[in-house]
Amino acid sequence: MLKVMNRRERRTYWFLVSIWILTNLVFWQWWFKKEHVVSLVMFALTSLALFYETSFLPSAYIFFVEKMKKPKPISPPKNLKVAMVTLCVPSKESMEVIKRQLEAMVRVCYPHDSWVLDEENDPRVKALATRLGVQHFSRKGRKKYNQPHPPFQEKTKAGNVNAWLNAWGWQYDFFTQLDIDHNPSPDYLDVVLGYFTDPKIAWVQAPSIYGNLEEWTARGAAEQELVLQGPLQMGFYGWNQTPFIIGSHTTYRTRAVLEINGFQPTRAEDHLDTVVLTAHGHRGVFVPEPIAVGDGPETFETYLAQQFAWAYSMIQVLLFHMPKYLRRLSLKHATQFLFSETWYPFWSTSMAVLFLMPCLALLTNTPIATMAFGDFLAHYLPVWAIAFVAWFWTKRWFQPEGLSLSWRGIILHVARWPIVLWAFLNVILGIKKPYMITPKGMAKRELNLKTHALYFSLLGLSLLAIAMFL
Repeated sequence: MLKVMNRRERRTYWFLVSIWILTNLVFWQWWFKKEHVVSLVMFALTSLALFYETSFLPSAYIFFVEKMKKPKPISPPKNLKVAMVTLCVPSKESMEVIKRQLEAMVRVCYPHDSWVLDEENDPRVKALATRLGVQHFSRKGRKKYNQPHPPFQEKTKAGNVNAWLNAWGWQYDFFTQLDIDHNPSPDYLDVVLGYFTDPKIAWVQAPSIYGNLEEWTARGAAEQELVLQGPLQMGFYGWNQTPFIIGSHTTYRTRAVLEINGFQPTRAEDHLDTVVLTAHGHRGVFVPEPIAVGDGPETFETYLAQQFAWAYSMIQVLLFHMPKYLRRLSLKHATQFLFSETWYPFWSTSMAVLFLMPCLALLTNTPIATMAFGDFLAHYLPVWAIAFVAWFWTKRWFQPEGLSLSWRGIILHVARWPIVLWAFLNVILGIKKPYMITPKGMAKRELNLKTHALYFSLLGLSLLAIAMFL
């Protein structure tokens, strides 16, 4: 592994760290003065939420930035048996999206077999695959591969891939799984296959990036992913050799996937695959190169549906799957996984507290704390400013390159927490949700008032609190 930062960058990094620690110590020492406390309960809840959002999350990011490493390029051996696999549900994806993907797969240079896993056995897809030289597989109508439970669970991505693995995939040394909209570059396999010469490596991950940045929601979603697809993934790789599998496109050692009984039974099968493969002693590689480009959410409604599905599934992994594997993970691995999985409930709850406490203070006419607003800004703004400077300084490692934060990412950040919190509550209450398939190239663009009802409710609560106070 190669260090990402040079000596000059490391000196800058440690300077920022020292300023970050100093500003946090000054702020929190001032914040916890006794004379500031009015309502102990509201002050304590606000302090916890503010600490998680303001200090803990940036500190975790800064920590992983220091751990960043990247792999040394390795040319792949010849004559490997390799498959590239993409999945489609033609009723949910346009034929143009499917055609674009199949054409991209056959253009990949390293010798391989291309497969399309068609959930609906659509004759149009079959004809297109035949014309392009892509092999077609469908489990439709095959009871063995359409079960109510894993590993061949019906109407799920994991079940579809596992059916193919059982029928054909076991013959290959390695396979790349691509979502239908994430098109590989011609050198994709040449970039990733060489790392499998290390027998410990079970997966090779590259950044999951979007190309349809003309859509404001796709652009905003890409902005939210900047730190994950660059610095954080390089940090996970450098610290633990366990970059997260991102299900949009990943290359696997087939034997390792079969060892864990195929893709795991959850909507967040990519993350749970990472956990289970790691628990079995396998490791991964993160290649910080944009070797595949996909489509981000085309509408605000699609974005919210994705966020709900990801949050719901990740919280399920945290509560119902992680306890089985914690003892088999090292402390470092457990820390990394729990940090990421707890983000969904902790962050959404923190944001809810920071939203609700001012409303409660107005409704009860009880201040959260008593302090001069100018003093608060004088102590808080330096913390925020250093966090922003650290984020801005790490832009050189963001993926995709050249993208930065705009109003789009800020709006989606604000809009995300109620949806994530609602997903958390659904898991806690045991409310079952069907497997969600994201439409590709077929998204409807009309305004859905039902989707926005939660935001209208929060706005109404804010206005009510203000009116009651006045």
